[in-house]
Amino acid sequence: MIDPVNLRMDSISDCRQMAIIFMKKLSNIDSSQMFKFICNIVINNLHLTQYEKNYLIHDLIKTRDSQNIIEKVGERRLCKYCNNKVFAILYCEDCVRNYLKSKFNNWSTGSNNIDELIRECQIYSVSPSNIIEWIPFENFENIIPKTECGTSLIYTATWKNGPYIEWDAEQQILKRDGKGTYILKSLNNSNKIEEGWLKEVI
Repeated sequence: MIDPVNLRMDSISDCRQMAIIFMKKLSNIDSSQMFKFICNIVINNLHLTQYEKNYLIHDLIKTRDSQNIIEKVGERRLCKYCNNKVFAILYCEDCVRNYLKSKFNNWSTGSNNIDELIRECQIYSVSPSNIIEWIPFENFENIIPKTECGTSLIYTATWKNGPYIEWDAEQQILKRDGKGTYILKSLNNSNKIEEGWLKEVI
């Protein structure tokens, strides 16, 4: 993982935006050529440090991995850990999904319907950094009420271990980000709105 400390995010964003503009002009080339073209734009950018270029290319590969998994396009590679052919370069989507499945019996929301929804989302996860999961309330601290919005109360809170951010292939585990501040939404009478909430999420 590349640590985003001391990165000039404005400069990185400008380079990304320039690449997107060129992408629109070259919409007739295939995705593999497009990706190489974008990487060349980043590599040849005179305003980014090498560290910033590495960060942006890593981020672009993560995005490309997710798109390839969703669209089932691109050349597959053989994962040396599970021996399956997978689309992602930075991780193995099958190893990530199998890891999540192995944890299914370790948690429950208390609702079979919500459990099934979360598990289904995890089975089809396309990126280690975008996984829907159940977070027990005791995993939050420093909970501070901020505002009321309709039938909900909004809080800020510290998530003790943070969300998943990357797959560690050697250890075969998902790594977390560590402590961070997040927004929590408390739903009034949540036991009565489960069906409507489920439809909204789906």
